Amino acid sequence: MMQRLVWYLELNGGELERLEAVVEFAAGQGASLRTVFMEDEFLLRCGELPCSREISLLTGRVRPLSTEQLARQLRRRRERAEQRLATLARQRQLEWSREVTRGRREQLLSAGSGDELAVLMLAEGEPLPAWLGGLRRPLLLLGARFRSLSQVLVALDSPDDSELLEQGQALAGQGGWPLWVMVPAAKMDVLAPVLVQQGLSDAVLPLRRWSLAAWLAAATDRASLLLARAGNPTLAGATSTGINAMLLLPAR
Repeated sequence: MMQRLVWYLELNGGELERLEAVVEFAAGQGASLRTVFMEDEFLLRCGELPCSREISLLTGRVRPLSTEQLARQLRRRRERAEQRLATLARQRQLEWSREVTRGRREQLLSAGSGDELAVLMLAEGEPLPAWLGGLRRPLLLLGARFRSLSQVLVALDSPDDSELLEQGQALAGQGGWPLWVMVPAAKMDVLAPVLVQQGLSDAVLPLRRWSLAAWLAAATDRASLLLARAGNPTLAGATSTGINAMLLLPAR
């Protein structure tokens, strides 16, 4: 499932500072990485306005701003990122490619298809995007302080969600990691037969509080991969605080 990763990287965002984390993850999984540099079309359109100005951080001087200037600035950022990625990929023997596009990243992340696993880097403490509930493809969220994985935790709240368990077992087997299945304590009686059938009765963690904070508390060393459904109401209004890595499957 993690053989090919695609990372839609916004050139005007803060993700350029976290190139190492994505390369580390991809190389650690033995996956290839396709990096898509996103040029913000709305930002570029701002340069078309006659009133557009920019303020120099060094001098404080105000000067006119054009689409051409913005494009050059984004191109310079992309070239620096490409050089850094090339160096990191060479050090980790990572197969990677790059391309450039314009558009809205959330549309590409939520509506894409194919056998690539999309990656989204999270800033520390930022709210989880509201559009996650509408995902139509699996999405991997990496925390700002990502560490190499050591275990897989599956958040299971439906006896009919065999796919979630199967994906968790496959990922744990692929990485050689221990697997734990977190279930709401109130649903333990309903879920127990499913877990016994899958041979996972010894891997169950019943949680009284069914929340992202409780899931993260169950991941005692924090170097975990959480596996959950994008439509899980537990994620509504949650933030990225404490998330190491989370794989979201589309809502059922």
